[in-house]
Amino acid sequence: MEGSRVTPQTVVAVARELHAELGHRLREEAYETALVLELERLGACVERQRPIKLCSADEEIDLGFVADLLVDQALVVRLCALHRLDPGNEAWVLRQLALPGPVAGVYLDFLRPELDVLTVPDHQG
Repeated sequence: MEGSRVTPQTVVAVARELHAELGHRLREEAYETALVLELERLGACVERQRPIKLCSADEEIDLGFVADLLVDQALVVRLCALHRLDPGNEAWVLRQLALPGPVAGVYLDFLRPELDVLTVPDHQG
């Protein structure tokens, strides 16, 4: 499906289905791989482990940030399976949204029996 735009809500719905199917406490890579496959089935363009750089005065500045997933060039997804969601993660998502390009973020924590989710909507809309 050309031109598809996957929303944060779509990512969360797919992640909840995967979490119910696969359970919790697997390695992060297992969830990442499964999520990529499902999002691509929905027609999304998904890049894994994508460095995000800031462009300033025609120069790229490496901030040392790598998005677990970049979906449709507009949605940063962070997956975690090692620690619980905490307020610092909200700051992480908000900091990434200050960058040009991706304008929404989803943080998925697969550690517990119930999926923890933090979403930050498009700040331009």
